Amino acid sequence: MADVIVLGAGPAGVPAALAAAEAGASVTVIDANDRAGGQFHRQLPRDLDVARPAALHHGWRAAATGFAAMADHPRIEHLAGTRVWLVERADESLIVHTTGANRTSLRGRTLVLATGATERVLPFPGWDLPGVMTVGAAQALVKGQGVRPGRHVLMAGTGPLLLASASTLLTAGTSIAAVTDANSLPDWRSAVGAGRRTPGKVVEAGAYLADLARARVPYRPRHAVIAVDGDGQVERALVARVDEGWHVVSGTEESYDVDAVCVSYGFTPNVGIAAALGCELTEEPAVVADLAGRTSMDRVFAAGEVTGIAGASTAALEGAVAGSAAAQRAGFAVARAEVRRQVRRRERHRRAAEAVLAAAPIRGGWSTWLDHDTIICRCEEATYASVRHAIDDLGARDVRSVKMTTRCGMGLCQATMCGPSVVDLVTQATGRRPDDADGLAGRSIAEAVPLGEL
Repeated sequence: MADVIVLGAGPAGVPAALAAAEAGASVTVIDANDRAGGQFHRQLPRDLDVARPAALHHGWRAAATGFAAMADHPRIEHLAGTRVWLVERADESLIVHTTGANRTSLRGRTLVLATGATERVLPFPGWDLPGVMTVGAAQALVKGQGVRPGRHVLMAGTGPLLLASASTLLTAGTSIAAVTDANSLPDWRSAVGAGRRTPGKVVEAGAYLADLARARVPYRPRHAVIAVDGDGQVERALVARVDEGWHVVSGTEESYDVDAVCVSYGFTPNVGIAAALGCELTEEPAVVADLAGRTSMDRVFAAGEVTGIAGASTAALEGAVAGSAAAQRAGFAVARAEVRRQVRRRERHRRAAEAVLAAAPIRGGWSTWLDHDTIICRCEEATYASVRHAIDDLGARDVRSVKMTTRCGMGLCQATMCGPSVVDLVTQATGRRPDDADGLAGRSIAEAVPLGEL
């Protein structure tokens, strides 16, 4: 039995494992990727290592030091290429069932959820064409495979990830036609003010903007990609100016000839396992955790984006705190003064992150970009017309009713892509957020698993 099991080897999971192990606990880290780093520090396969990985990663030196320390630590076992499909509670422990490279059942005294987040994408006509991908997927191609997402790329959405990813793609030699942000520059003023508490973030954002300026890439606030078309793949993207509510300003449409469109509208915490365990969630939804990372379920801790989107540096601090708290719950002594210092730093980072999120909201006007045939659920090919039919004509007033009448959320991704959009569409049509808005995340079986393993 492990003293601490950590789910995820990203910015929060690695510090959590190290903190718990330094307290004397035995730790098992479970991660779906073949190498540590998560989505933020996704690494190339070992036989494709490059001479200067830091060129593609922000904060690489500290991250790489953590990877090496975790690999060398005698009390840490790293199960790579492994997914968790079920966690069960026992009297004094938790049982974690896995699939993938390590198909097994593990028992741990405590559990740290460092499961990260899923990128949020808004549907628009043509978003299911080959060549349309999330900004995170584009980064994964570059960082994890050494492959550019396209020859001439348009980046669109909102939030700080656009700038960071554009910088990465430029470093990898990608031509970027433009970066469009549906929110405006004044929206970011409060975020810059809050960023004074963490000046490194302001400097980082300035460096990304400087990268765009040097490459002569236009940065276009209050603009959005409203449609994409092409013969079997992306060939053109239609961009328009949008107003404060994200409604298209008539007559401002213009076309870009590109072979890829990378989009991102923020993140949604990956709370599937937490929800299945019965952890309390916020409306976002995100896992509710105290300053030590304790959730509403005994022996279960959470850190990083699963508790709310705040960035990699905040996740690292939260991971270290949660790892220490998990080790303490398992019966080990921890350095309380160091934990208090990390909690104080974490609070500064969290406040700055909350200001950034407030500056990059998703506005309701995005639904006016859609036409009747626009796909909402890519897995089941459910269209906008079918969702509106369910709401307007069949009286669906909750997510479950839309799901039962349209099959939205019944596909392989289990509503990871379409779920937030369905919630938005129901809310816009009815004037109230559905009571079961977070119900799409709560499943006992968290991953696709062969029947033979069951």
